[in-house]
Amino acid sequence: MKAQKTASTARRPFTKIVAAGSLADEAYVQLKRKIIRCELPPDLLVTESQLVRESGLGKTPVREALARLVQEGLVRNIPRHGYEIAPITLRDVDDLFGLRLIVEPAATELAAGHVDATQLRQLDEMCAASTDPDGGNESFDRHLKANRELHLTVARASGNRRLAEVMERLLDESERMLHLSLLFRNRRAEILHEHRQLVDALIAGDGEAARRVSIEQIEAARHNVTDALLSSPSILSAHVTAPKRVRLRA
Repeated sequence: MKAQKTASTARRPFTKIVAAGSLADEAYVQLKRKIIRCELPPDLLVTESQLVRESGLGKTPVREALARLVQEGLVRNIPRHGYEIAPITLRDVDDLFGLRLIVEPAATELAAGHVDATQLRQLDEMCAASTDPDGGNESFDRHLKANRELHLTVARASGNRRLAEVMERLLDESERMLHLSLLFRNRRAEILHEHRQLVDALIAGDGEAARRVSIEQIEAARHNVTDALLSSPSILSAHVTAPKRVRLRA
């Protein structure tokens, strides 16, 4: 009896840990989705207690979720004030899409000829079905979700797990920027591009063509986001710092 009681007691903390972990994951997914969709917009200051109330989850899961989001750079810890949703600057846009231009075309080229043709066709059809500029936010969200899954599927087909993990984070940040750009200017018609050329090249094993299409799509996305952010009134009040003069030796 004593042994049974000890074993039973030992199992209880483990159950609590699993439950807490599940709630922390739920809080993380919920908060991250709100940040990416700009329901929690850049520069917004929030408190832990506020997020606990809004999420309906406990203090510990929300705190753990915030720690993960801080680590990912989506949230900043502001001592004695709470948390700030990470801002997005033109430099951030340029850096992010510049990195995608280095990473994604390489992943796409590696994936050529190694993709699951049926899966890729299905994802392409999902993207095409949601490509409706007048479909509202729900249609746009479906497109971005299918778009993300398609690009992740391609990255995973590269055979490089670390490359796919990097791509997943870059795609999350890109999606956030696309949502933000729509707050300034509704340009869904330009954002909702098709993937038919990319899919055909990947299935045919044409790495060079797949790489070329990938670059074109990334450049188009960067242009749309940058153009939208430049229309923001806050750009007019941005501080411009003159570069330091370099003295030339005689």
